[in-house]
Amino acid sequence: MTGHGSLPLLEIPEISAHADGAAHPLLDRVALAVPPGAVVAVVGPSGSGKTTLGLAALGAARGGVRLAGRVLLTGTDLISLTPAERRTARAGKAAHLPQHPESVLDPVRRSGGALMELAALAHPGRGARRAAAGRALARSGLEWEAVRRRFPHQLSGGQQQRLALASALVTGARLLVLDEPTSGLDPALAHAIGRTVRELADAGTGVLLLSHDLTAVRGTADHVIVLEHGRAVDEGPTADVLGDPGRPAATGPLSDAGPPRHRSTRELLAAERRTDEGGAPGPRAEHPAPENGAGVSAHGIVVLRRSAAPLTGPVSMTFPPGSRTSLLGPSGSGKTTFARVLAGLTTPTRGEVRYGGLPLPARVDRRPAAQRRAVQYVHQSSADSFEVHRPVLEQLADTARLLRGLADEEATADAVETAAALGLDEGLLHRPPGRLSGGQLQRCALVRALTAHPALLVCDEVTPALDTVSRERVVEALPRLLVPARTALLFISHDLPAVRMLTREAVLFEGGQAVRRGAVDEILPAGWASRSGATA
Repeated sequence: MTGHGSLPLLEIPEISAHADGAAHPLLDRVALAVPPGAVVAVVGPSGSGKTTLGLAALGAARGGVRLAGRVLLTGTDLISLTPAERRTARAGKAAHLPQHPESVLDPVRRSGGALMELAALAHPGRGARRAAAGRALARSGLEWEAVRRRFPHQLSGGQQQRLALASALVTGARLLVLDEPTSGLDPALAHAIGRTVRELADAGTGVLLLSHDLTAVRGTADHVIVLEHGRAVDEGPTADVLGDPGRPAATGPLSDAGPPRHRSTRELLAAERRTDEGGAPGPRAEHPAPENGAGVSAHGIVVLRRSAAPLTGPVSMTFPPGSRTSLLGPSGSGKTTFARVLAGLTTPTRGEVRYGGLPLPARVDRRPAAQRRAVQYVHQSSADSFEVHRPVLEQLADTARLLRGLADEEATADAVETAAALGLDEGLLHRPPGRLSGGQLQRCALVRALTAHPALLVCDEVTPALDTVSRERVVEALPRLLVPARTALLFISHDLPAVRMLTREAVLFEGGQAVRRGAVDEILPAGWASRSGATA
């Protein structure tokens, strides 16, 4: 492994993690080291323990999780310290980008002030703090003047992700723990973030990278560890485990480098290859809008509010039963704002949403059950949409019970069946949300929306949080799950191979306007179809 020094910044001789009441450990004697100047990546399927390992690397754990072992940050064992001592030991040395950026962004503080306050931990003087904040934002693909006066909720999901990254970079920490830093970003931004991570490592920073994005890992990491069920089942130099950029490793029992690769590694690579090759696009939906106007449509939507990315529009779109449409464009172009208008979560300045030819109330809390059922929205960070203390299965069954009128037993069976189609075992569903990974919760949110049998399903970046195997499962299963209710799909994504497989029509947003419409193959140049080689 490459590095700028002989002593690692982070050394974990062995760490295990156990959740209260769980039969199996979340982490089982995992060991790793991150020297200065190295990027060590951890990959693996959803629920394999990546996020738990990232927190453990900081001596931290979620509620109800106990750590056993040693975590040495520049020689200091974080596990043996009190919480206050641990914070002191990490200050200026280690920084963390969590999987869900909203968990570290203060909703009531403007972005510039919050970033300046973090900069004060390592930079004396207002001028030095301002310069550090500007550098951190620039490295994260944001401009100071564009975000300094804005609250986090006024930023798009991709902008929030980059602001959280800037918060991790602003103190100049020697060790960075980055959990899915490219999730939900368009290919150009993901490429830029990957390049930033590599440049930081080349300057001496140690990076522990937790990611489902195998392309970014290939272009960034020196060493890869593959987790499965909390155990490190495979590891080695990146080129040996995953292949070089543009040349994925072999998916058979032996890689090009010779050593046997573990089954989990082979499955991740095989799923990535199948999905990125695109397969056959889903069959074109041949369901024209009925004469009575059934289906969901948006008419003249304009959003000029400080609480949302502007949608200067006016934007009009129709979603006939069974249709599949993708919404494309760079971060901050207004895609999520439009989705939230459809779902009744953002009130438009002008325009209206209709269902069955009749206007829907602009606010979801003013829509009766039948109208709430009509539009279901799965957003890119769904973890906070679940009640903390209730089993996930109860919450999933609520949808069909409350919106479709099913009995408890029938609603539960429907949720279990839909979850199984997306690769979620029933045993997982009896757990509270805190015991599921981010990727598992993302699929649960998709289950919850599908069991409503909506007229329109809006999926806003639902695949970036998924490992390659789960992503393939979702992309294959989703068209089948839409058939029973002839549900229309609006698929908002930077995952261009998935766009090609799931949709035929596309609308391109830029600067808050719909600038182009047409067939997916017309909107997406062939070179956009894969992120292969996008991150250097």
